[in-house]
Amino acid sequence: MNWPLNINNFNYIDRIKIALFILSKKNRWTQDKEVKSFEKKMAKFIGCKYAVFVSSGSTANTLIAQYVKDKSKNFKEKNKVILPSTTWQTSCSPWVREGFNPIFIDVSMDDFSIDKNKLIKYVDQNHASIACIFPTSLIGYSQNLESLKQIQDKYKIPIYIDNCENNFGQFDNKNISSYFTSSTSTYFGHQLQSIEGGFIFTNNLEEYEYFIINRNHGMSRSLDLYGLDKSKYINNNVDPLFDFYSFGNNFRNTDLNAFIGNLDLNRVDNYINKRIEKYNLFYSLLDKNKYYLPENNRPKCKDVPFCLPIIVKNNNLKLHKSAKELCCSSGVEYRPIISGFLGYQTCYTKYFSKLYDYPNSIYLHEYGFYVGLYPNLSLRYIKRLVNDLNNL
Repeated sequence: MNWPLNINNFNYIDRIKIALFILSKKNRWTQDKEVKSFEKKMAKFIGCKYAVFVSSGSTANTLIAQYVKDKSKNFKEKNKVILPSTTWQTSCSPWVREGFNPIFIDVSMDDFSIDKNKLIKYVDQNHASIACIFPTSLIGYSQNLESLKQIQDKYKIPIYIDNCENNFGQFDNKNISSYFTSSTSTYFGHQLQSIEGGFIFTNNLEEYEYFIINRNHGMSRSLDLYGLDKSKYINNNVDPLFDFYSFGNNFRNTDLNAFIGNLDLNRVDNYINKRIEKYNLFYSLLDKNKYYLPENNRPKCKDVPFCLPIIVKNNNLKLHKSAKELCCSSGVEYRPIISGFLGYQTCYTKYFSKLYDYPNSIYLHEYGFYVGLYPNLSLRYIKRLVNDLNNL
């Protein structure tokens, strides 16, 4: 089998359109009207007021961390950020770089997001020092957002969500990114492709203006592209062309990437249906006595998975090793469950003292991995792989 983690979504006609876009002298390649168009369409798709297109999901997370830090009124006493102990490394590093005190909580095996019971217990005892909660929709599973909303309402702690592997999932018939200010990724390896790219989705105008300005070096004139009022950001002592309101960065994306993203966005319904079809086949055939998967069709959750996880049961290290060897010998590319248990990663070890607090993350690290799931994945390949896995 020739089964990579993902494939390029773009056909020959798409490539011609991209070439014509590049060849046309009227088109600007750097950030301009195509970025604005992509943002407008993505906001409509997600069901939020504002979308900000940036260079990656990682820079989207960085802008969110910077916003929480810059808007803090009591950072010395309220500087904890709650993170899952299994997630992508740059879901966490922006917060550490901004000087937050990261508090890691184990994930649940129900949906691979932060364990809500452990989260509630920690928040109840430490809410006065918590600046933010930043869960992840890990490998595309949609989490139940009701408990997060209850935590936010009760303790007045802001919640942001990393949905970089979950462009399409829903909760209660709404896109998962529409409930809280969220990040996502449109990197080549993810569900929706602009080759490189990411988004922040928000319904908050103050956040939106902050993200627009700080995406572009902190310049107040960044708001001009969107017709937003910049009067409160203007410094009359400097030239308005280079009026730096804040310590921003260059996290912009390009009109070329936005044009590519707009092409891909036209096919989202097909992508969603195909991913669900192929995941459901995998789910229905996999031997649940040997392998673990979260319950399909969980209440209010519509999963559009990012990948096909292969997690052996009963601490069966021999089966785990054999499953990996099977994939290698069959031409099936695989990866660990994202960063695995972050407590084992060199740059995070100092933040984990009691490893027994993270049994689920450690289990996923030691007994789990995933293979690719994409719209054009052959059903025959899925059947063959599952049959071979079941026979190990």
